[in-house]
Amino acid sequence: MKIKRILTVGVIFLMICIVNTKANNQNYSPEIIKAVLDETQELCSQDNGLLWGHSLDVPILFVDEENEIVYSNKNSSKLNLEEKNNIYIGKLPDFIRVKKGPQKIDKRNWAVIPLPLPENKIEQQCVILHEAFHCLQPQIDLKPLPYNNSHMEEMEARVWLKLEWKALDFALHSEGEDRKQAIIDAICFRKYRRALYSDCDGCENRFEIHEGMAEYTAQKICRSKPELKSFLQSKLECLWENKSYADCFAYFTGPVYAYLLDETEINWRNQLGSKDDIAILVQTAYNISLPFDVYMEAEERSVLYSGAKIMGEELDREISL
Repeated sequence: MKIKRILTVGVIFLMICIVNTKANNQNYSPEIIKAVLDETQELCSQDNGLLWGHSLDVPILFVDEENEIVYSNKNSSKLNLEEKNNIYIGKLPDFIRVKKGPQKIDKRNWAVIPLPLPENKIEQQCVILHEAFHCLQPQIDLKPLPYNNSHMEEMEARVWLKLEWKALDFALHSEGEDRKQAIIDAICFRKYRRALYSDCDGCENRFEIHEGMAEYTAQKICRSKPELKSFLQSKLECLWENKSYADCFAYFTGPVYAYLLDETEINWRNQLGSKDDIAILVQTAYNISLPFDVYMEAEERSVLYSGAKIMGEELDREISL
């Protein structure tokens, strides 16, 4: 009986593994790829360069590494792809780095995206347009220098980042003077953190421009305004429990500051540069004067955002490391 039970458990485990393998290795037919690319083209046509003054209709290269196949909406002499069903298909070349991001092929930036894509259609397009924006960044002078935000592993940096996040979340769901006060709080918390890590301002800014604006662009184009607000709230909930913030914080701060700028009448995207602090643009757009003593204000206002609770959580995390 014991042997029979072990065999039964083994068979069940094998079946689960097979199901999971099939789920993780989706088969992409040319028809499926064409439908995805058609949706991307439609979104790019709707935007028509409205956001950044340039079209996001860039060369896209989907990479099926397991089957060594690539799919694209464009062709090039170096890739030498075959047209089929109004898309381009070919063998995965040795020179392609199988990682998400822009790659230079025949003097053009291509958005290289490994398969599989998310199952949700909106999430699919957000991934594609996020990478498309990365291809566009050099043209609009928003390709920043390299950055390193390892200070975000430190307890105090995480505490003041969480306070900035909470204030931004409140600003996102407020209006009028309440929103303005929440923005003031967020910037005060931000300045307090940056005073503690004074050499890191530039790196934080560059991360927000690089990844924050790519995320904002994709979500802005793919979602309605209410959907975008709801998504940002869920994004914060998702990021909150992360063990590391160094490589993820800008995916919330960047899009939220951009959202708040969109709520004003200024044409802020034309003013944004690769070295800018987007929070300063928000401060200017909302005609905000910061308190005389920003750091004292930050300490006093932190009470309203559960500062002691956040500090306790981060202290527990620090002890457990």
